[in-house]
Amino acid sequence: MEHGLLGLLLTHGSYALLFVALMAGGVGLPLPEDLVLLTGGTLAHLGVVKLPVVIGVCFAGVLSGDLLLFHTARKLGPRIYEKRWMKALLTPGRRTRISGLYARFGGRVIFLGRYLSVLRVPLFAMAAIQGMKTRTFLLWDALALSLSAPLLVSLGYLFSHSVSRVTAGVGHAEHVLAIVAVGLFAGFILVHALRARRAG
Repeated sequence: MEHGLLGLLLTHGSYALLFVALMAGGVGLPLPEDLVLLTGGTLAHLGVVKLPVVIGVCFAGVLSGDLLLFHTARKLGPRIYEKRWMKALLTPGRRTRISGLYARFGGRVIFLGRYLSVLRVPLFAMAAIQGMKTRTFLLWDALALSLSAPLLVSLGYLFSHSVSRVTAGVGHAEHVLAIVAVGLFAGFILVHALRARRAG
């Protein structure tokens, strides 16, 4: 599946195709976001697209997909929890814990969720259902994406000579980004706790 997608994008690659693939992946279709970003970098190395432009296009494609998911979830409301795939990812207990995180930390949970590929869609959907403002969602999602999109596109650019190394790079990049995100989130929690202690 992944090599087939990579081959398709490399053969017919364009800014428009990358944008559409990322937008579709953002709403849950089986188009791995990270693989598309890596492919964008590979296409830049091959001279099909320009690196600075493709980073911007990929950023816009992912953000557009996330926004579409956010508004779709808001429109569906709690009914989305009845979907089979959502039930598996968001058990009642997990929803309660995530709801508590949103109540306490707001949009910062979105920043962390961008790096958790398995929980990204349900976390974003929950934010919409719980009434998070669109501008808050976009702010934190864009901040996280400003780190991940350039990194993954650049990784694809640097290792474009080897498809297997490009695809293998997905896991490594996700691991590094997840560690950074968890560290930043822990820092947010620590600062929040210290401020609350001083205020008390």
